[in-house]
Amino acid sequence: MDNKTETWDKLPLNLMDELAEKETYRRDVYRPIYSLHKWWARRPGSTFRCLGLAALTDDTITKDDILTERTTGSHDGLYIDSYDEQINPNDEHIDRDVTVLDPFAGGGTTLVEMNRLGADVVGYELNPVAWWTEKKSMDDVNLDVLERESDRILEEVRDELGEYYTTVDPETGQECEVLYYFQSQRIPCLTCDEEVQLFPRYELSRTKKTSPGVLYCPNQECDDRIIELQDRDKGLDEGTEVTAASGVTMTVSTDGNEVCPNCGHEFDPTDGNAGWGKYTCSNGHKHDIKETLRRKDEKPKFERFALQYVDPQGNKKFKEFDSTDSELVKSAKKRLNELREELPLPNQRIPEGMAMTTGALRNYNYERFNEVFTDRHLLTFGLLFDRAWKTKKKEFKNADAQNIAEFLVTGVSNNLEYNGKLVKWGITYSISGHVFERHAYIPRVQPIEGNPLNSHGSRNALGNFFDKILEAKRYCKEPFEKVKNRQTGDVEQYYATNESISEDRVAGLNCSTAERIDADDESVDYVITDPPYYDNVQYSKLSDYFYVWLRECLHEEYDEFKPELVPKAREIVANENANKDEEFFVKSLANVFSECHRVLKQDGEMIFTYHHNENEAWSVILEALIESGFTITGAYPVQSEMPNSPHISELDNAEYDILVFANKEQADEEITLTELRQNLFFELQDMAEEERERHEDLSKADLGVILRGKCMYYYSRYYPNVYSEGEQAGIDEALETVDSIIEQVLEGSVNLPASIDAMSEAYAAFVQRGPEGYDDLNKQLLAKNLNVSDLEDEKLVKGPRKLKEPVPADERVHHIEGKLNGNITSDRLLDIDKVQYLYHLYITDQNTAEYLSEWKSSDLEELAEFMADATDDDRYESVMEMSLSQF
Repeated sequence: MDNKTETWDKLPLNLMDELAEKETYRRDVYRPIYSLHKWWARRPGSTFRCLGLAALTDDTITKDDILTERTTGSHDGLYIDSYDEQINPNDEHIDRDVTVLDPFAGGGTTLVEMNRLGADVVGYELNPVAWWTEKKSMDDVNLDVLERESDRILEEVRDELGEYYTTVDPETGQECEVLYYFQSQRIPCLTCDEEVQLFPRYELSRTKKTSPGVLYCPNQECDDRIIELQDRDKGLDEGTEVTAASGVTMTVSTDGNEVCPNCGHEFDPTDGNAGWGKYTCSNGHKHDIKETLRRKDEKPKFERFALQYVDPQGNKKFKEFDSTDSELVKSAKKRLNELREELPLPNQRIPEGMAMTTGALRNYNYERFNEVFTDRHLLTFGLLFDRAWKTKKKEFKNADAQNIAEFLVTGVSNNLEYNGKLVKWGITYSISGHVFERHAYIPRVQPIEGNPLNSHGSRNALGNFFDKILEAKRYCKEPFEKVKNRQTGDVEQYYATNESISEDRVAGLNCSTAERIDADDESVDYVITDPPYYDNVQYSKLSDYFYVWLRECLHEEYDEFKPELVPKAREIVANENANKDEEFFVKSLANVFSECHRVLKQDGEMIFTYHHNENEAWSVILEALIESGFTITGAYPVQSEMPNSPHISELDNAEYDILVFANKEQADEEITLTELRQNLFFELQDMAEEERERHEDLSKADLGVILRGKCMYYYSRYYPNVYSEGEQAGIDEALETVDSIIEQVLEGSVNLPASIDAMSEAYAAFVQRGPEGYDDLNKQLLAKNLNVSDLEDEKLVKGPRKLKEPVPADERVHHIEGKLNGNITSDRLLDIDKVQYLYHLYITDQNTAEYLSEWKSSDLEELAEFMADATDDDRYESVMEMSLSQF
């Protein structure tokens, strides 16, 4: 590499993680543009703004010029305002006359951030929902007209349908607006045919300072099943006596239980009759919900049992669902049947899919997308889409009617995620969830039916989503940055007055695969993207949820919406159910990268983020990149999703992205892996020291990722002319060589014989380092083409996400003996299994001769010696030193 300032050297890494964490926690506050419509796995806009600034600025600009923290806690830099006259006088240090390509545009983060910096942007995105989101994110609009029309439509539909979302307040007899209806699934028991009403728990709300907790009595004979806890925030103590309204006195049998004050029934509010896909009838028969629906050939049936409404004093109250409420449901269904032929309602069949996508819906016997909405919701959203789209027929001064209609339709579509039978209730904060709380379809046995027309601003209210559109487009006109002052704790807002996001800088937006890019050779300055995540997110199946509704309005105007469902044939993802294996993924990705290589200028740069905790995915994406002719120049880890994101907190996904930098530099000469190792060893030591000086608080795991990227520079630069023992060296062999060098360079490295298996070597290094968080451990394992779950499967690691620990020998004995006895299926006995089992036999005074005679080797002795040093327990070493004659 030459002496020019590399893009990554200008990244304020020490500040970028916090920016990303704040943004991913509240995108609507920090970057409202990304709340315009739902899209999955969005990377932080703050990260891509920093990337754009680092790429577009000249060599005089440093990371402190991009963003620095003052001693007062406030911030300065081009990140705050790229036209800052103190840093960038007369805009002389930023080249805005560039074209940036994103071949996997997704939700449009690259396009929006580069557009805002003044670059012309070109995007390719196969998915019509993502393409539409990108388009409307950058389309200009008259905000006054849009706001007026959104208010008009909401009021018109409220006037027409609002009565269907009302109830009678039992205390005053007045009609009140309902916010949510609570439903539970009814299912016939496979054994006794009892009709079972499914309740995962009997809680509706937990006690807060401003409102009482609310429970639902499970006794079907009770005539007042809503229970208010008033000031209590926990169950009753064992031995507590409760006198019910019937006069019966009950004594609580178990701590935490409750007693219905009306009927005297004792129950545990947290222990329902359904959970984890199973249910139990009153006779004790337990069955699988999916299996019951399959064998009975039934779709899920739901019964409303309670509702939340706003009383005349403005208080949120709960009440039982009664006969008057039931009549309104029937009236809404009758109205739907009258209007059904006139409304834009979807009727597409749900395609087959994997268990976490449409397969989950098909397993519950849902056949069509309209079945995951209640009749009342079909009526409401059908009318909303109809009125929104008909706005295109109006005439406005200084506004395009169709553009206004398109934004209105987008807002209604976005609102779908918070409505339907896939939405659950959050009892802790008494708010609705949303459909895609995970990157998956999850059928609910106790869904809620929200009122999207409500005027009280609840989480599912359409008014909120129209506001999101307005805030997003205001942000386009007047973008800002919010950065937390760590001295005062305040979040400081800075407007970038000379920046904007405009359709004028959209050079091309293509709803098609980037395997064929319609651009001249060497016509693009930068490729900045976020490639598909192997098998992580099945975008096409998830986005059908929105597509089927959008299509009803847009298919006549846009060819992109003519297919019945989102096109899936060319979606680049690993999906065995769709016959898309690793070979398909690599080949398709390489096709796109090859096109990027063709259109990128000779001195251009490619930058992408990647987010996956499966190392197989990393191997294939590097293979695709290198085979396309790119040279990897660097790699840096940065924060992606917030640490408590539901997508990572329970599923042990990676919460960091790795930024990968590449260019078109190539070397003509050949090199061997042996020469590569010799050249790199001493150079990496200098690199490690430089990185530690450049970036304070750089963890060893992060440093390993950085060094790995720099090593891959040399391999990819010479590729394919890299040889090992006379044959071309593949990427897996190169990665093994690179990783062994990195381990030797980093402090505390493990220098074990090559014959020791990767799992044992990774565990030994973990023992030496000691307990560490999930992500640090996962970054370390990346070098061994392993991940945390691999070690967990072998009982080598334990503990919560925040602190993983190596499992000691005594806790692994049962697992190892299971392998030895053939009770546990495993590829082979690990080297660490042998050492730890010998250690166990030794410390329990058992004969080790049988196993020593079979296992003992100089390499295993080295592993035992290492474990002795790492654990400070000489008995590891002693057992291997014993001669066979002693037994």
